Amino acid sequence: MKCDLIFYLARKTSYCEKALKKQLSELSLGLNQVTASTTPVMLGEKLIESLNRCNLVFIIGGLGFSGKNGLSEVLSKALSATKVTSSDIRKLRNDLGKQYGYLIRCGRQMIVALPDKPEELSEMFTPALVNLIKETYNL
Repeated sequence: MKCDLIFYLARKTSYCEKALKKQLSELSLGLNQVTASTTPVMLGEKLIESLNRCNLVFIIGGLGFSGKNGLSEVLSKALSATKVTSSDIRKLRNDLGKQYGYLIRCGRQMIVALPDKPEELSEMFTPALVNLIKETYNL
């Protein structure tokens, strides 16, 4: 199975991509497409394209920003116009940093938002997250 990766206002992109690929390889997942966006509108367009192509999308970056460009604000606005409810959204704990990650699940589609620090990203791939991905996609 393949998934997409969208970098949003991210730093250390090559290190983050490498860290994500390592985690995905343990799940027998590969990356289909890697893109980047620098505005909320561009992120929305990339996310729609990705969700039309595959069921699992990772967004790396944007969690440390506040206001209208912050990832949590952008996702909150975008999801308010969908069928996603608060029970479909989980915070992902980050013991190494200040920004939480997010897991948004609607049916078989899943968006996982992670910070743009490779060590934090890797640490947030907990057994619970791995098991949820495995169960959702029969891996």
